[in-house]
Amino acid sequence: MRTYGLVLSLQRCQSCNELHHLEMRLARGVQQWILLNTLILLPWVSCNKLDTIPDSGEDFPRLGARRSVSFREDVHHEEDGEGPVRPLYRQRVPPISSTTSVNRDFYFPGPTTRRRVTTVPTGSNPDFYFDYLRDESRQPGRSSGAGRDRPRAAEGGTEFSYNEKDKNGPTNWYRIAPQCGGRYQSPIMLNTSSAMYVRNKRPLQLVGQTNLPQAIRLQNDGHSAKFTYVWNEGDRPYIRGGPLKTKYFFEQFHFHWGSNDTLGSEHVLDYHRFPMELHLVFYNGLYSSFEDARNEVDGLVVVGMFYEIYDRFNEQLNTWTRFLQEVITPESTFTIQFIDTFPLYDVIGDFEWPYFSYEGSLTTPPCLETVTWIVSAKPLLITAKEIREFRRIRTRSGGPMMNNFRPVQKLYNRRVFRY
Repeated sequence: MRTYGLVLSLQRCQSCNELHHLEMRLARGVQQWILLNTLILLPWVSCNKLDTIPDSGEDFPRLGARRSVSFREDVHHEEDGEGPVRPLYRQRVPPISSTTSVNRDFYFPGPTTRRRVTTVPTGSNPDFYFDYLRDESRQPGRSSGAGRDRPRAAEGGTEFSYNEKDKNGPTNWYRIAPQCGGRYQSPIMLNTSSAMYVRNKRPLQLVGQTNLPQAIRLQNDGHSAKFTYVWNEGDRPYIRGGPLKTKYFFEQFHFHWGSNDTLGSEHVLDYHRFPMELHLVFYNGLYSSFEDARNEVDGLVVVGMFYEIYDRFNEQLNTWTRFLQEVITPESTFTIQFIDTFPLYDVIGDFEWPYFSYEGSLTTPPCLETVTWIVSAKPLLITAKEIREFRRIRTRSGGPMMNNFRPVQKLYNRRVFRY
């Protein structure tokens, strides 16, 4: 009997041990299940918290509210025969509004790798070179501010100014138009050595640049001298090829210039500023008009062309500059009749030159980030006498219209391509 009782006791102990091991395994399984679910839910919770911006009570640049479904289309280029590179970016583009909320949904692939070079080449004229860090930190550029004393009305009725000391100057444009504080702003610094060269490329073409318009409307809008062409059906020029995937129709061109021959251009090429820059504005042919296209992610193309002074000849190289005297008075307009009209070819000549391309914005409020920029690396020529005609144009305050250029903006994660 004692032996039988001892056997029963041992069997009970073994059963208890097995039960204990079973309980331990069950507890370990529950812990693993909780840990697994925690790891799965943690990224979702973290991402949700990214959508909350704490209210610190401090002012900061406000960006436009995001659009619900529209994304900027992936842009691909082939460089050095290595096949397509990764998309430039994927970005939500907000509508125009001065009351929209902060945009928290930008996607930027990786850190900025832009090379910073601050030295000026030995033996060069420092007045012709651009101080990259100084311009970005001080904003706007190295100008004295002459001719910048009168603000100009932005969309929505608020005025903006080019005067760096004005409360509505370039550093505060984001208060007038939220997108002016965005990360895809123009103009930028163009650097030949760091731009990505595109070897396998389609030719860039401007079709119809010799077509004559029915009339040309010249306007002093208080900000620039703007030439808007009036076309017959089917005569409107368009640009295609290069980095563009569709046709873009010509809308107007205008200028940005400085108070002297050492500054005035908006873009800066290899640390060099030019005395003037021409902007030819095009809109996507998929939309019915410039107004319809401007808010779309692929809506606009702006072709930028620099001017440099031609000293050997002081007569008229650009005969169309004679019309500038008609709009010296601020807010004035003048219609150039058909008999005196001129084609785009008379302004820009042959449309074959090396150029840069990048994704950016309009350079004045509302600073819409819907622009593909094409900037020529070959400057046009203008005489000192002709550029003085631009400096005779007056602002609303009665002063000369000069230094109507925005300081360069940070590149952030954008790629600049060289064709």
